[in-house]
Amino acid sequence: MIHPPDVIGKYAPDAIIGKVGTGAAVAVAAPAAAGGKAAPLLEGKTRNWEKSEKNRKQRMDGEGKIGGWFGALAYMVLGFLKEILFTIVPQKNLVLTNDRVGLTRSAMFMFIFM
Repeated sequence: MIHPPDVIGKYAPDAIIGKVGTGAAVAVAAPAAAGGKAAPLLEGKTRNWEKSEKNRKQRMDGEGKIGGWFGALAYMVLGFLKEILFTIVPQKNLVLTNDRVGLTRSAMFMFIFM
């Protein structure tokens, strides 16, 4: 047992609802006459995801706007630059002075260990 026996009664007395297996069976409500599993939940608000799925499949099957190994290298460099900019630039303690040793060091460590 993780807690002593009196913890629930002491700190959450309204959480005790009874012992397991001592309650009576609950009657299940009958489903509504109209509808079913295939019926939409909101009237008139259905979406056709066919175009979205087709576009996603086309996007995932392709290589991007730049193909081949050169494209892979270009996208890798762009990813590195994006991560570096998104990590360094939005910091609130960024003070622009002529002493940028700490900022340069942290950027180089991030670039090496990514």
